[in-house]
Amino acid sequence: MEFFPIDIKGQEFKVSVADTEASRYKGLSGVTRLGKHKGLLFIFPEPEEATMVMRDMNFDLDFLFLDKDWEIIQLGSLENKEGKSIKAIQPTNMILELPKGTIKRLGLGLNMRLSPGQDLFTHYKGVKKFKSGGKFEMIGDKVYKIKIDDIKAEKGRLQILNDDGEVVANIDSGARIFSREHTKELIKKFKDGDKMALADSMINILGIQDGQDPDYVEN
Repeated sequence: MEFFPIDIKGQEFKVSVADTEASRYKGLSGVTRLGKHKGLLFIFPEPEEATMVMRDMNFDLDFLFLDKDWEIIQLGSLENKEGKSIKAIQPTNMILELPKGTIKRLGLGLNMRLSPGQDLFTHYKGVKKFKSGGKFEMIGDKVYKIKIDDIKAEKGRLQILNDDGEVVANIDSGARIFSREHTKELIKKFKDGDKMALADSMINILGIQDGQDPDYVEN
C-alpha cells in the first residue's frame, strides 16, 4: 500500500488513497489498527454526498470532509459499531478518515485547510481528470496518466519494454528517444517560454546521446 504525506495543522500524516469504487467500498474494513499519524483519503471523481459506514471496522474514526481546495467543510466521528454511519451534508470532493481523537487533539475546525504533498496533490488531480484510479504524474500544470496499453511487438521494429518485460512502444530503427527526465526538462523550458534555454537543452541532450558508446544486444 502506498502512503502519501499530508500536513494537518503542522503535523505530518501519511495517508493511503481510496480512488476507485472498489477501494472506496472496502475502505478500512478488516484493518486491525490505524497508526496515530496514518489515515485513508477517499477521493471522488465528482463531488458527492457520500455516506461513510462502519463496516467490519476494528477501531473508532474521525472524518474530515474536504472541498476541492482541501478545506474542511464538515467534521464528524463514529464509534466502532456495525451499522453506524455519517453522511455528507453537502457534495464533498474528498473524505479523510483518521484515528478518533485526532480532531480534538489538533483542534481542527471548519474552513481549516490541509496541505497535501506534491505526489498526493498530483494524484488528486489525476483522479479528477481520469475519473478512475491509476498512477499519475504532473508536468508543469498538467497531469498525465501513466498507462500500459496492450501493445504487441511489431516485426522489423525495435521495442521498448517496462520493468515487467511488457512492450510499451514500437519504434523505427534510428529514432531518437528522450528519457522521461529529459522530456520533462524540455516541456518545462517550452512552458516557460524561454526559447533559447529550450534550444540549449535540446542541443545538450542530443550531445549526450551522440557522445554515448553504442550498445548492442545479440540474439
